[in-house]
Amino acid sequence: MKTNLKSRACVFASVAIVGFSLTACDVSDLERLLDGDDPGFSSPSTPVDVNQEGDYFEITGTAERNYEANADEVKYCDLDELERAVCAYGELTFKTREDAQKRGRQPLNVDPAAWPDNKEVDIPALDDVEGSKDYHGWFYNRSHMLGDSLGGDPIKENLVTGTRPQNVGSVKNSGGMAYTETIARDYLDSEKSKDCPLYYAAAPQYEGDEMLPRTVTVDIQTCDKEIDEHVVVDNTANGWSIDYSDGSFTKD
Repeated sequence: MKTNLKSRACVFASVAIVGFSLTACDVSDLERLLDGDDPGFSSPSTPVDVNQEGDYFEITGTAERNYEANADEVKYCDLDELERAVCAYGELTFKTREDAQKRGRQPLNVDPAAWPDNKEVDIPALDDVEGSKDYHGWFYNRSHMLGDSLGGDPIKENLVTGTRPQNVGSVKNSGGMAYTETIARDYLDSEKSKDCPLYYAAAPQYEGDEMLPRTVTVDIQTCDKEIDEHVVVDNTANGWSIDYSDGSFTKD
């Protein structure tokens, strides 16, 4: 079933890697760079402004703790009967983040459920989000529920087919899933996280037998509840319609 998307969009006119300007093509190495990992493995030295609600995400309340894990433990739900990812969660600590940094970025060689025929597209900026920019590049990403930089693994249980803006938003990688990932990285890089774990849980929300989630919910909460949010991330792209049963998409 096809639905019209909300007016949302994404950034990045081009990607420069080690001094070379690259245009995306159907080559596995470039797909891994452009198609499904975190927007950046390490936190920037200057904190990113993540106060961009509306950039493919909405804060709808305080965190809901639906899963249990021990400190420094990352866990995943089993795939469902359609082999779709169900949840990824953990009690993240300073050590979790430190181990992820030492490990480095992991190769992404697994496709999420119903990985579609991906194409380069133009996605216009959002009119109602300050700093939002037009984007040209891959429509879909292999989107982590629990980011690589937070200790998540590149496995099917941790991946969904998400639009580029679902993955990183449209403003400095601070929207979409990158909103809570940036908050989490900044917190886990602080001394406070050594004594106060961060609960982080992400769960895709499907309609019926559709293979792509319409949204992903993210719950993020520190032990002292100084950070305490339930976030809904939209799996949409401004100016495009998606058939969530198979991932096909058309321009509005």
